[in-house]
Amino acid sequence: MKVYKKEVRKITVNEVLFLYVVDEQAYDIFFRIYSNAFKSTFVVFVVPWEDTRDILLYEPKQISKLVQYAINQGWDFHQKNNQMKFDNATSIIRVLMAE
Repeated sequence: MKVYKKEVRKITVNEVLFLYVVDEQAYDIFFRIYSNAFKSTFVVFVVPWEDTRDILLYEPKQISKLVQYAINQGWDFHQKNNQMKFDNATSIIRVLMAE
């Protein structure tokens, strides 16, 4: 039986502190990026396990790009209870990796 892990880390993007959790589930990996001000404000990127072979999941530069992408898509991390989810975010991550 595989043991799945969940790691909590901190990252600063444009001088703003965010917390992010990489939650490895049975079929998918969830990236939850939380506003440091509100724990109820977060964005989730879902990536299937089979798509992770060529993606740099834990690289801070990649997480920073995901935060910036979510903000550009309308995620307001200053607002309480503001949540956004990107299912099957593999294509988003691959485009961001190419930049």
